[in-house]
Amino acid sequence: MSVSYDAENAIGDPTWVALLLSERDVAGQIPINFVTNPAVSLSSACFGNGLYARKDAAKCLANLLAVGYRRLVVDLYWSVERRTWTFCPVEIPARVDVTVSTFTSTTTEASTTSTITTQTATTTSDAGTPTVTGYTDSFGDTVYELGPYRCTNDLDLYSLSEVLVGYFEATTSQLLVYTTYLVLNLHVAGSDAEPSKPAKMITGKDLPSSETERAGSFLHDALREYLYTPTQLTKDRSNLNESWYQVDESYMPIVEYFTIHKDEAGMHSTPDGWPSAKYVQLAKADRIIIEYGSVDPQLAAHDFGRDEDAIFPPGYLTSPVNTTATPNGTLTSGCLYKADATDVSQVNSSWALASSIPVPKGLSTDDTMGSLTNVISGSTGCGMSPMLNTTLFDETADANIEHYRNVSLLTGWAWAIGEPQGASTGGGTADTPSFDRCAIMDLSSEGRWRATNCSETRRGACRLGNSPFSWVLSNATAEYSNVSATCPLGSNFAIPRTGLENTYLYKYLLTQPEAMINPASTDASLREIYIDFNSIDVTSCWVTGGPQAKCPYGSDPQQLERRTVLVAAIAGIVILIITALTLFVKCNANRRNSRRRKRVIEGWEYEGVPS
Repeated sequence: MSVSYDAENAIGDPTWVALLLSERDVAGQIPINFVTNPAVSLSSACFGNGLYARKDAAKCLANLLAVGYRRLVVDLYWSVERRTWTFCPVEIPARVDVTVSTFTSTTTEASTTSTITTQTATTTSDAGTPTVTGYTDSFGDTVYELGPYRCTNDLDLYSLSEVLVGYFEATTSQLLVYTTYLVLNLHVAGSDAEPSKPAKMITGKDLPSSETERAGSFLHDALREYLYTPTQLTKDRSNLNESWYQVDESYMPIVEYFTIHKDEAGMHSTPDGWPSAKYVQLAKADRIIIEYGSVDPQLAAHDFGRDEDAIFPPGYLTSPVNTTATPNGTLTSGCLYKADATDVSQVNSSWALASSIPVPKGLSTDDTMGSLTNVISGSTGCGMSPMLNTTLFDETADANIEHYRNVSLLTGWAWAIGEPQGASTGGGTADTPSFDRCAIMDLSSEGRWRATNCSETRRGACRLGNSPFSWVLSNATAEYSNVSATCPLGSNFAIPRTGLENTYLYKYLLTQPEAMINPASTDASLREIYIDFNSIDVTSCWVTGGPQAKCPYGSDPQQLERRTVLVAAIAGIVILIITALTLFVKCNANRRNSRRRKRVIEGWEYEGVPS
């Protein structure tokens, strides 16, 4: 039976929807190798309990995608006997005698009792084939018990591709499109006779060989419609005039982030550039980029060069950064911020991935989440994507997605908690569009953003030239509509577009005289500055370009506003339906009770109890 994308708990809160969308859009022209994304290891989030069952895994993967994880680290195991890539770390023999325990229930008037019935499902097997024990799960699938692992025999690359395709098909709206990064760590499945021991080296005919057996070829065929490949990148880089420079200007990558060469004919090329998210997602309509991660020595003889057209080689999309943190989550090493850096080449944050998110043991849930908040915020502010490789509170994401959703949302680097305000209520009307619809950086919140009234007078953040990391402060305070005119010569009213850019602005402001900037002041004009971000045109559609900037979403931009209040509206409708049904049932019951009170006595009908 096939599996598909069926998420249990997507991000429905209007404020979080506005937060994720606005952060995606403000970073839309930054080359994708400099944009941070929450990463998660499926081995921890989905299989931390040792269960590798197809339906549970599909639900887990769908849930993780729905709550915002963009980088998925997948451990795949080559099964020599079954000739396929599976998630189970141990071989499931192709032909076995299986003793299966199934649960049956017996219901009586007094109670319900459960008994275990053991049945043997026997397949044709060679002499000496071991008997593998297992059980039937709630979906009716046989789960084989192999040492510390419990596996179904149908959880493989096909299952992975089914969920991914379902996710891409369910999120085609511009409001929902994000790029997914898939990292494949390749192993050889261990022996079912010795499931706790390392797998053996394989060579020759035991290696994957055919097109359907090679992971790269299989995924290229299954995800061809959505895949941005090494071949496409090479072609795009070779002639920017016909690739990244051919699209709408708002989709072009920021050129200060990569090297550009120009030949005598005027053709531009780049040896190290990457496209922007808007180019990949919107101009190319691609949704996924795949990289080989670690490859076990047991697969050293495998020829991965045959997949180079579809899958990026190991390390191409990942640059691990060793990080350490205190128990409360404060980073003590690994931050990529350099105080004197003015150019991207001075800060090597391309594809930077924090080694892992340390999850403290023995703390309460609140203290643990507080520690995670600090370390995740520190990682994104330092230019690194945070990596979750822990089973949170001993529950996988198919059993409880809440903790995983909270960690994913913590990776937002821009807005303060609870911001942007007004996402669900509108924050004003067409007649008063300034109410809580302009963004300020709040120095008392360590540089996080808040929504405020556009008529407030504040200084503005001004970018020097086109430098990502160089900032100056406006010469005077002004309302949002006029603050751009106060930027010094050679600078422009601007907004940080990544967590690292935001850190550079914040750190710069902390160096200013207290008469201009003072995070501890009771005077809001000394601890807040305007950034070029507003939702004046359409509530919850945050845009750059000053007060006249328009929401880019479709001919009917109000679709965004409708989406942000959709959850609340649906909740209201459900409550009304439940109320109506309750009243209907109650009235219907009263009518039935009224009829019961009627009695026929000696041919006459009476209501109530006769005297």
